Amino acid sequence: MVKINITVDASAYKNISEKLPEIKRKGLSLTGQEMLKNLGLNSPVDHGLLRQWYFANTTPEEIEIRTPAKYAALVNDGTGIYNGGKIIKPKTGKALRFLPGKKWTGPVSKDGYVYLKHSKGQKGQHFVEKSIKQTSTKLEDIFIKVVNEVTG
Repeated sequence: MVKINITVDASAYKNISEKLPEIKRKGLSLTGQEMLKNLGLNSPVDHGLLRQWYFANTTPEEIEIRTPAKYAALVNDGTGIYNGGKIIKPKTGKALRFLPGKKWTGPVSKDGYVYLKHSKGQKGQHFVEKSIKQTSTKLEDIFIKVVNEVTG
């Protein structure tokens, strides 16, 4: 979760205290929109559920952003040995089976699948952290713009 603390020199603005709720609401909304934009750009897919980020529970205090992709945390944080776990082995059968992605350089069977006895897992992409960092660098500009709009 990202928390934003804002300190405003109220003496610079007339009647600022009555405008603070609107400044906070608009600033939070613009910050959420910036985060949605960054998540969409940084998600490591061209299409699909992982690109579909949206506002969930929105209150005057916070915005929750979600994706319908249940695997988002696995892609972001990694799996297997790359997330503090163990080598991945099949639960049933003799091999793991999956369709190769664009970056796959290993052998592919005649049926188009890859079969492995085990896998180290997937390295985390850390696209959420990258999006948070990018959004954080814009917070000052966002809130200066909002304060000027509301008090202007």
